[in-house]
Amino acid sequence: MMKNIHPVRFIFFSTQKGKKHEEILGFAERLFHPSEISIHSKAKEFSKAVVEPGFDQRIILILAASSSDLARILPFRDLLVNRPVILILPNSETDTMNRALSLYPRYIDYVRNDLKDVFLVLKKMVKKIYRQTEGEKKPHP
Repeated sequence: MMKNIHPVRFIFFSTQKGKKHEEILGFAERLFHPSEISIHSKAKEFSKAVVEPGFDQRIILILAASSSDLARILPFRDLLVNRPVILILPNSETDTMNRALSLYPRYIDYVRNDLKDVFLVLKKMVKKIYRQTEGEKKPHP
């Protein structure tokens, strides 16, 4: 149902492969058409994907498994304004949180947690976009 093609791009940034990375990809593959998924391990490629033309909507998920992962993304924070960003952080220390909040996230979770809530938020974001695009196709009276 939700895997219909709609003008959305799922942009995933993660420098490390592993269990969390695979879980996120598995869930994304159930929500998005393969052509809508954009996976990046380098910050420069990630930033280009964020501004790539041709997609009305973007959902961005950043898996920052370490402080250095978060530091790689910070120079591109201006590109993330008014975009739905989900952040998965390495810890909840004050410095980490201050830097993370400068990325304007809609949702924050932590690497140590299971990803159930991240998946629920992601699914809700996709449903919202899907409803909006369906609504735009209907003729106005």
